[in-house]
Amino acid sequence: MIEGVEAPASYGQLSLTIGSAPGPVTYPLAIMHEKNPNIVLNPWQGGEKLTAMITSKEVDLCSTPISNALLTYNKGMDTQLLMVTVWGMLYVMSTENDIVCMEDLKGKEVIVSGKGGIQDLIFRHLLIKNDLDPNKDLTITYLDMMEASQRLISGQIKHAVLNEPQASIATLNMEKENLELRRVLDLTEEWNKLPGQMGRGFPMAGIIVVGGSGASPEQIETFARGYIQEAAWIDTHGPEAGVLVEKHIPTMKAMAVSQSIGYARLDPRPAQECKEEIISFFKELTTTADMRAIGGKLPDDDFFYR
Repeated sequence: MIEGVEAPASYGQLSLTIGSAPGPVTYPLAIMHEKNPNIVLNPWQGGEKLTAMITSKEVDLCSTPISNALLTYNKGMDTQLLMVTVWGMLYVMSTENDIVCMEDLKGKEVIVSGKGGIQDLIFRHLLIKNDLDPNKDLTITYLDMMEASQRLISGQIKHAVLNEPQASIATLNMEKENLELRRVLDLTEEWNKLPGQMGRGFPMAGIIVVGGSGASPEQIETFARGYIQEAAWIDTHGPEAGVLVEKHIPTMKAMAVSQSIGYARLDPRPAQECKEEIISFFKELTTTADMRAIGGKLPDDDFFYR
């Protein structure tokens, strides 16, 4: 437990199991677990694990990319989006300083994680909207984040699309070798340049409710208040938050977590308040991406938890 700090009355009595995906969406969950061990974290990676947790009802709630949230819902699983938590955390990272706009990627090799995943779809969408053919005007190579980081350090590659905390991890690893890795393009800013997307949010990750798991509406509401409270604390307590996140999620190192907070746009908002932005995001994305990537249809009203 945090010395001298008790679990807030708002969620101190909760007993919930929560699927925790790697990334900033899980940072507040680690703090909540620190204060209340009865909020149990069940780590997951990969769509198969997510599906298994939902169908077996082994979790009450789950942190997930927004695209996965919609995909599970459209596949008929009993899920609803409780809140959007992260609003854009994708960056083009480079060891060079000659990239100032999307068009500058022409002729380059860029590493992306997860072919056909949300990062790939977003990156390809932005290329197309900037009059670049992803299949002809540059080379997209798919690697996992660990290998991408190693190749950046070795100089084998110079450009990669990374999310948080991966971008911060890669930056710190480069610093250990006296090398510099720069955030040359913020893909949230690039998205906001698109017609109709100016000033809109860029929903990247959130929390879903798993129906039939046993969590009551009162427990879910209490959880949401606690999560918002801890996200606000994290925003102003980076070093302390980093230590606690690593304590409960050892794969996310304290220094990288602390550094990532300034780039993660962790700002939880109830899903009902974000309907217009979420629908707008998926409408825009599916002008270039296959609708099957999100389960075949845009969100309807029942997707958003009330």
